Amino acid sequence: MNNTSKTLSLDNVALATQVGVTLAELNLVENKAEILKREINGNIKALHHNKVKVGMYRKDGTGCAVATGFIDGCVAGGIKASTAQRVYLGTFKAAVASGKEVTDWNSSREKSKGGKGGKGKGKAVFTDLFIKAFNHEEGKSFEVLCQEIETRFQNDEGSIYDLFVSFLKMEGYEIK
Repeated sequence: MNNTSKTLSLDNVALATQVGVTLAELNLVENKAEILKREINGNIKALHHNKVKVGMYRKDGTGCAVATGFIDGCVAGGIKASTAQRVYLGTFKAAVASGKEVTDWNSSREKSKGGKGGKGKGKAVFTDLFIKAFNHEEGKSFEVLCQEIETRFQNDEGSIYDLFVSFLKMEGYEIK
């Protein structure tokens, strides 16, 4: 074996060693991630069990204390407040309301998976669309939304229409 072959062989051994070291590090990080996911979902279930309602976040601190605490925690962990509010808060609210585990924190990514393409035939009247929302999960998620909007309306935080629009925008929907 000549010197070039020995050098290439040593370089390949070094690369293989680095792959092993990096794989071990990845394994540790993945294990840590699983532990953190279980902790997060356990805390979400506790909030649900305690019948916590996550309200509206406001930058000025006058919004829901739970929503503010969630955003503050995200910021303390290094997530931008705007990202925490726009991307993660809706998922957090839904998880606390349902008590279900979070599998994907980016709710807009979840909505884009497996969506139906194209437009339906004809025009649906509002009541046809409304009944689908009302009957979804036997009306439970719609009831939670209505209770939140009613509370915010009673607190003079806007008109019912504006509060629905605010909710839809917060969930990542574009309102035309």
